[in-house]
Amino acid sequence: MSASHSAQAMVRTGEVVDLYYYDHETSKKQAFPTSINTKYVQQFNNLTGGSSVFTIPPQQGLQDIVCSFVLPALTNADANGLALNRGWGYQLINRVSFRYGGSSQYFMTGAQLLQNAVRAQPSRETASDLFTLGGAAALPADLEAGAQYASIVLTLPHASPSGVGKAHPFPTDLLTQQVQVTIELNPPSSVFSVSAGSTGTAPTSLAAANFQVQQVIFNNAGDALARRVDMAENAYSFPCEFVQQEQAIALANSAAPQSVVLTGFRSGEVKSIQCWLTRTGDTSGVVKNPWTWYLPTTLEMSYAGDIYARFDAQSSTLWNLINGDKYPGWASIALADDGAGSFTSASQVSTYVELPFAQPFINEEEHNTLVHGKPITNGIVNLLLQTPSAQTDWVLHVSYVYNATLLMSQGTADYVF
Repeated sequence: MSASHSAQAMVRTGEVVDLYYYDHETSKKQAFPTSINTKYVQQFNNLTGGSSVFTIPPQQGLQDIVCSFVLPALTNADANGLALNRGWGYQLINRVSFRYGGSSQYFMTGAQLLQNAVRAQPSRETASDLFTLGGAAALPADLEAGAQYASIVLTLPHASPSGVGKAHPFPTDLLTQQVQVTIELNPPSSVFSVSAGSTGTAPTSLAAANFQVQQVIFNNAGDALARRVDMAENAYSFPCEFVQQEQAIALANSAAPQSVVLTGFRSGEVKSIQCWLTRTGDTSGVVKNPWTWYLPTTLEMSYAGDIYARFDAQSSTLWNLINGDKYPGWASIALADDGAGSFTSASQVSTYVELPFAQPFINEEEHNTLVHGKPITNGIVNLLLQTPSAQTDWVLHVSYVYNATLLMSQGTADYVF
């Protein structure tokens, strides 16, 4: 049966597309030739912790930002009873602040940077690889064998840290002010686990640390928008995803479901609420397992008396999988003191939960397609949450994700929510 006589062709709406020969409907080509480079590198001015400020001049397209850290090799005596958990580069980050030209300044934590990066990956395997590149686990013998390296990506509003559905570069050439990123590091010694009876000494300084930017450059500078359009009279809108600084909420010591009130929402469309569970004992003890994230047994989100997400019997992972493109987690490890001056490590999966308001939409044009979220007009969302067990040190971390646009005109930029 030919397509012209097909019942399906007659009743289905849609544009007719040639799927045998490429034509103007099925082919695209780049309008303005560009090239990329990663030559813009700055060194951290404080290797012992504290703040370092980085400025990116307003002249090229800004894409990804990567920070690399190097811990020095230790002597046998210094390495005794010490270990590093996987992903220690993200553990080094206390918080990051960012400002685009004259925009407002906002903050994110190291845990948020990691969570934003892994959920942007196209598969759990790539999420796990990205985590491992953030610093491999190291036991005493590894610390003696050589320097330890970590590379982390700063998932800021303009960037999508994957080649799949990658965002267009942020055009800093439309600005007259610099893009500023401030990174606050924890003391390097704080990322080390220490076994009982250890005689080792953790380093108090990094051996090296740098801040590196990938830029997109026009082959012909005359193609820049500011050269073709009067930006004093016009504006350019850059679609982005804004993630509000995380909140940490101490939970009750209960095995029964407990109510949690989420506040602090800004005006705008909330696409989703990202959340994960940790235990204080995993992060504040001498053995550091900051990436041991637990899955709530049940979770229910309601707003204005209506339930928007209900996940019973740990079903959140399945719902997040079928509404997204991968399992909401990645491969990590848990360190334990073996009682003999060293450590054992066990494989695990760190998980998070996405509580969506917006309709699912995952494809290569996700970044530049507006799918509306939910305005939280009274500033309160209620959660009914059940932890895996009754403990005194459960902590709920929540991160609000918004639709946003960076509007650029007259040499500056600001958010529109």
